[in-house]
Amino acid sequence: MAKQKTKTIKKLVLEKIIPSKQEIIKEKEITNKIIKKIKSLKGIHLDAVLAGSLSRNTHLKEDKDIDIFILFDKKIPRDKFIKEGLKIAKKISGKNWEIDYGEHPYVKTEIEGHKVELIPAYKIQSTQEMLSSVDRTPFHTNFIQEKIKENQRNEIRLLKKFFKGIECYGAELKTQGFSGYLTELIILKYGAFENALKKAGLWKDKKVILLTEKLTKKKEKELAGKFVSPLIFLDPTDERRNVSAALSEETYNRFKTKAKEFGKKPSITFFFPKPVKILSQKDFRKKISKRNIIVIETDYEKIHEDVVFGQLRSFLGKLRKELEKNDFTILKERLWSNQKTKMLLLVEVKELRLEKEKLVKGPPLKMKEHARKFKEKHGRKVKKIKGYYHAKIKRKHIKAETTIKEFIEKQIKVNPEKFLAKQLKKKYKIHTGNLNGIYKEEMKEFLSKYLKKK
Repeated sequence: MAKQKTKTIKKLVLEKIIPSKQEIIKEKEITNKIIKKIKSLKGIHLDAVLAGSLSRNTHLKEDKDIDIFILFDKKIPRDKFIKEGLKIAKKISGKNWEIDYGEHPYVKTEIEGHKVELIPAYKIQSTQEMLSSVDRTPFHTNFIQEKIKENQRNEIRLLKKFFKGIECYGAELKTQGFSGYLTELIILKYGAFENALKKAGLWKDKKVILLTEKLTKKKEKELAGKFVSPLIFLDPTDERRNVSAALSEETYNRFKTKAKEFGKKPSITFFFPKPVKILSQKDFRKKISKRNIIVIETDYEKIHEDVVFGQLRSFLGKLRKELEKNDFTILKERLWSNQKTKMLLLVEVKELRLEKEKLVKGPPLKMKEHARKFKEKHGRKVKKIKGYYHAKIKRKHIKAETTIKEFIEKQIKVNPEKFLAKQLKKKYKIHTGNLNGIYKEEMKEFLSKYLKKK
């Protein structure tokens, strides 16, 4: 029954996500036009090639993403190749362009309704000659094109859409999920969408996957020690690289959970989730009253997405440690930005306020010298409990809010040049209690979604 339902769901999903013939023709026309124009321009560049999902015909309907690499001789100095690459990219883009940053700058533009990225890279013969991380991308295209079976293109599309539906798609720091290339490799490894989900449901922590060779126990142990991510998928074009390096523990576990859920109860909502039902003010107040949530609000400023979300994640990690150091129990933390005007950092704690004093454990009763020093330090507050000395001491902070405020002020002083520190210095608010002050506009969707998940 579940097998037949999965087959029906796959058919319905594919009808919605396979690009039409007209789309493919249009994409090819635009791509050929851009490449032809780049090649016709005078300069020191050698070639221009299409890369990414479109080059491998694994893209989704209405993605409208075109990635073109402008290739240079590897003997050209880095600063010159970047300068020349950007110069060509700007000529192609006309007036409608913006500079974005990866390992080095590249140009983003829009041409005939398609998002186009024009990326300078070195033309190399093997990934061993690589001078920048983007140099290996054309090798990904060649590898997938050589290995992929025609029917697997749609299996890849299904897995991509599944990842998007469960919010696991994209290697950017905003998502810390599965890249398009990793999605393709998973299908090459497991053959089809259903089998990929079945295998993923059985993945353990530090799962190691090799595509082109047999995995021995020795190799598995070696790679598990070398890389830190929860999933290790060695790049078949460059064995020095873990394709899943950007994957977070949270995203990895979410995929495993959703893969199992789909196997037990297939549904199209995994691919096309229902819109978030926005809570009324009354329902929001009712739910928030039962939770201990603190939200830091600050203004957003246009900057590279990975810089924003990298610093937000780093800040949250440090804040968690600071709160735990002061005896607060963290239940969850989240970050959000509309990438236009606002950024939010949300922390949910077990308690907003602690007792003024806490009981600390001292040495065992039999350790006379250590016991003497402990009693001298704590005086009359010392008690004997189950063979150990204990003492009550005053806490530095009893309110989570004041702990967070002190932490923010410290970060502003310690990291004044960081984007997030600058934004916090300009203005920030700490919201606790009913949170009515931030339950507005786009933030309603984020908060409604958060409160519905236990």
